[in-house]
Amino acid sequence: MHIRLLPTLFVCGAFAASGQTATPKAETRSVSLPECIDLALSRNLDLQIARMYPGIANYQLRSTYGAYDPTLSFEARRDSISTPSDFDPKKTGLDLPYELSYSTIGPEVKGRLPMALSYDLSAGAGQQRAITDLNLDPATAINYPGGIRQTNNFTAETAVSLRQHLLRDFWTDEYRETIQIRRKDLKISEQGLRFQIMKTVLAVELTYYDLLAAREKVRVEEKALELRRQFVKETKRRVEVGDLPPLDDEQARTQLENTQTALTAAREGFTSLQNAVIGLIADDFTQWAETDLEPSGALVALEEELNRSESFGKAMSNRPDLLQARLEVEKNDVIVKFHFNQLFPSLDIVGSYGGLGIQPDLESAISDAAHARNPVYYYGAVMSFPLGNITERNNYKAGKSTRDLARLQLKKAEQGVLLQVADSVNRVQSRFSQVGSTRLARTYAESALAAEEKKLENGLTTAFVVLELQQILITARNAEAQALADYNKAVAQLAFAEGTTLERRHLALKVR
Repeated sequence: MHIRLLPTLFVCGAFAASGQTATPKAETRSVSLPECIDLALSRNLDLQIARMYPGIANYQLRSTYGAYDPTLSFEARRDSISTPSDFDPKKTGLDLPYELSYSTIGPEVKGRLPMALSYDLSAGAGQQRAITDLNLDPATAINYPGGIRQTNNFTAETAVSLRQHLLRDFWTDEYRETIQIRRKDLKISEQGLRFQIMKTVLAVELTYYDLLAAREKVRVEEKALELRRQFVKETKRRVEVGDLPPLDDEQARTQLENTQTALTAAREGFTSLQNAVIGLIADDFTQWAETDLEPSGALVALEEELNRSESFGKAMSNRPDLLQARLEVEKNDVIVKFHFNQLFPSLDIVGSYGGLGIQPDLESAISDAAHARNPVYYYGAVMSFPLGNITERNNYKAGKSTRDLARLQLKKAEQGVLLQVADSVNRVQSRFSQVGSTRLARTYAESALAAEEKKLENGLTTAFVVLELQQILITARNAEAQALADYNKAVAQLAFAEGTTLERRHLALKVR
């Protein structure tokens, strides 16, 4: 089985080539979210593992069809018997010594059909040779050279034997049950692959948005550091000329060092998220260890049209884990059907027809057998059943209980998915509202800081108030970036809850 994922988005040649470079280089690579998703689809180790399961399930399914492979056997055999003279009290004279040899050769083909019919086609030819020592009976021995009589004849036979189940093993049997279960297992593994792809894409999306937010936080702290430095410089100048007290200079320097610490922590977090993205898009971390991954684009918030009822319907139809649970119920239906069939007695129609040929020459013997000049046949019915049938009755009850359990587990899974969708819809609405409020908060903080800085220039406020407003602006900028990232993450999580992650990214999973 070949499983191929066809994305409408692709990685540019130069970037794809870089991923195959054996020797890592310390360089900056700018990557977009679609490029990261595409790389993850081809190189993510969890996906490479998940792709193996449908192939294994397909081979296991194919192996079950071997139950209907005809079996061809070919036998060649020679039997020889040497019997000494013997006395039989029921008749006069002696049983003369003889040697009897019998050689046979022939093929046989047997097998079964899905319609619960077993067949056996056989043919064979043989030679029978007897050597009798007549010297113990002189009156007869004189008629044969050396008193030895040799007798030869050839035999041939053909036969077609059939056995048709009518009750037990008629509409299903262990072979058809296994085939149907393996078909379900194949579909379950395919849905498992789809679910793993969705989880991988979601993980890339969430980590990438976190990376964008972390990069924005670094930029905010860098701007804050520059602002602090300028403020320290200006404060120092004004302290020196006597416009401000020395305490203001110490406060400004304290905030500068705090900002430097915050910037170091922000850069550490950004590097950690870079490694997390690489872990999702690469199967050999050493090739990327010296690469500085730079996310392209910016955080934006595009309002989503939300409809809770439509989201519920999509989730019920698209979620691979729900489809797997439904397939598990269908598997148990197959098992219950089989055990119900085994409650019936075994009633079979049997029959055989063939021909027998015995001639002095092989050709005539074969002709007689092939044309059934001497027909050999039988037909009849065979019925059997266990008196207590304890095993099958309890297997049937256990199968029904297992099916009921699978149905309850499906209902629980559906309930959980609906709750997940409801939470995701609510989260998207809430996160979009936070985007607007944090944007306004940042705007107000910028205006307030600008106004307070003018007041400080005119001696109408203190440096302490300006420092507080600077910190408020830093916090507001970080909150806005985090709100944008959280909103995009919430949208991605809603698509996952609906089971539309692949469709949203214009990806199609094709199995062949």
